[in-house]
Amino acid sequence: MAFGDLIDGAIEPFAPLWAARRQAARAGLNAVRQYDAAGRGRRTKGWKRPATSADAENANGLVMLRNGGQDLVRNNKYAAAGVRQIVANMIGDGIAPQFTHADPAVARKAQDAWDKWAEGRVSDRGDFYEHQKVGARGMIIGGETLTVWRPKGNEPNALIDGLEGDYLDLTRTGRLTGGNTVRQGVQYDEDRNIGAYWLFDEHPGDVLMGGSSISAPVDAEHVDHVFERLRFGQSRGVSWLSSVAMTLRDIGDIEDAVRMQQKVQACLGLVITPPEGSAGSPLSAPREGDERPERGVEALSPGLIFRARPGETVNTINPTQSGGAVEFIRQQMAAVSANMAPYHLMTGDVSQANYSSLRAAMLGHWALLDDWQQNVIIPHQVGPAVQRRLRTLSLQTGDRRVLDCKIAYALPIRRFVDPIKDLMGELIEIRAGLKLLSRSLAERGINADDHMRAIKQMNDLIDDLGLALDSDPRRLTDSGVLQAAAGYIAPKGVDNAAK
Repeated sequence: MAFGDLIDGAIEPFAPLWAARRQAARAGLNAVRQYDAAGRGRRTKGWKRPATSADAENANGLVMLRNGGQDLVRNNKYAAAGVRQIVANMIGDGIAPQFTHADPAVARKAQDAWDKWAEGRVSDRGDFYEHQKVGARGMIIGGETLTVWRPKGNEPNALIDGLEGDYLDLTRTGRLTGGNTVRQGVQYDEDRNIGAYWLFDEHPGDVLMGGSSISAPVDAEHVDHVFERLRFGQSRGVSWLSSVAMTLRDIGDIEDAVRMQQKVQACLGLVITPPEGSAGSPLSAPREGDERPERGVEALSPGLIFRARPGETVNTINPTQSGGAVEFIRQQMAAVSANMAPYHLMTGDVSQANYSSLRAAMLGHWALLDDWQQNVIIPHQVGPAVQRRLRTLSLQTGDRRVLDCKIAYALPIRRFVDPIKDLMGELIEIRAGLKLLSRSLAERGINADDHMRAIKQMNDLIDDLGLALDSDPRRLTDSGVLQAAAGYIAPKGVDNAAK
């Protein structure tokens, strides 16, 4: 019997409730200890496991992670390539809305108005699709970006300003009057709805402008805050590079060491020592302008000949070769790529790849793209912009029907690993009814309605000219035979097979 059981038995007649609580607590402790990771022994010594909230955790590292991410993409080629690949695949030439309505004229009005605005100059630099790209890049590197909307004359929500997370005042944290609270620059009302963002007028790190030290609240109605929420109660975003930053830095240091090692290994040096009392070899004669002829060299270089002092020995410097670094770097980059872009996209190394491995890597990457596009970019950046512009269009035209438009989104084209194999799989899905043609077109960034109308116009032109193109499945099969079953036959006197 354990010592604790003896104590429980002694106090049970006098304090049964206390004894019961002790037994329950010990049973729970024993249950927890069944998990090795919950223990406090030698194996978990030094493992920090604070019970902090998302905001408390971010407050301690948000700035340094953001600054570290910026430094990595400036100086680490793998980080720069990974970020560029994610942005290119996630945003591409832009995520564009496609409007539908029971009245096609209403949908066309909404589409034309959006295209005119989004493809025009909406910021100080470019159009809305460029804003998507820069915003997504800033979110990946710094963890978050903000879009601030402002009017143009009498037109509301006409222009936008893209801001990095530095503009959002991290030091603004506390309770305000009326039940409002501010968490790291994000102001909430008593119902936990976001009411305002505390923003600087200028970037705090802007050398030219001297930076800003005082922030002011901007109504949340005019701000879109874009970041990937990973925990409930999270007010700010953290750099996507945070989990791989140290590994990327280590890889850079290892590559520098290997590069220096290769240089040293290419060095074959000869130490020449003249005998006592000898004038020495001509090779040991001081060079013109050599102010320290007796000083030894402190670095190796290929073909080095070192002039030693009399009485020292002669040695050949021939460093030995060593390996293993390349394989280690490849393994570490594979771990990094699992959190960013596929290995072959980050490194350009396809020496060990085949169709199956490349497709497996891209399928996993496409799943991540779906998550980022559907759960981050569209609901927090593109969707709010579309709704703002539809409200503006309704005010300008007086037609509230545009607010009832249903919205789908044309996503960037996803390049095939093997077009023939992948397109055959796509065709089978569509023919089997597992996938709509409109969905397939949207995945390639194509507006289904416009595309079908263009096909109809092209088919009418082909029919008017009496052409039978090999690319026209209405007339010809894959083998080039006329589709007689569909009503297309060769002119009289012309053989179908020959045609």
